[in-house]
Amino acid sequence: MKALAFYSLAAALYVAGGVFMKHSAGLTRWLPALALVALSSAGALVQAFAMKEETLGSSYVLVLALEALLAVVAGYFLFAEQVNARMLGGVALVVAGILLLRLP
Repeated sequence: MKALAFYSLAAALYVAGGVFMKHSAGLTRWLPALALVALSSAGALVQAFAMKEETLGSSYVLVLALEALLAVVAGYFLFAEQVNARMLGGVALVVAGILLLRLP
């Protein structure tokens, strides 16, 4: 359970980095670009710490799934991006795949 909290934190840091990636205008704005590097690096460090006693495949994919879910939410709330049934279905399939990988 502790690992899940770290994976969630790592995914949130990656998504925050993604938000700054969008604000960096193709890395032409240096302050958002620095935030992107800092947040993405922090996410990688947290993920590495959480993975020390887990299998690579299921733990890595778990972070990717959480990141996908959080990215859709961030896009909707921060950038007014449209969310449709196909997108929600895709996220649901990713989450279902994660559940299958994490089951004992």
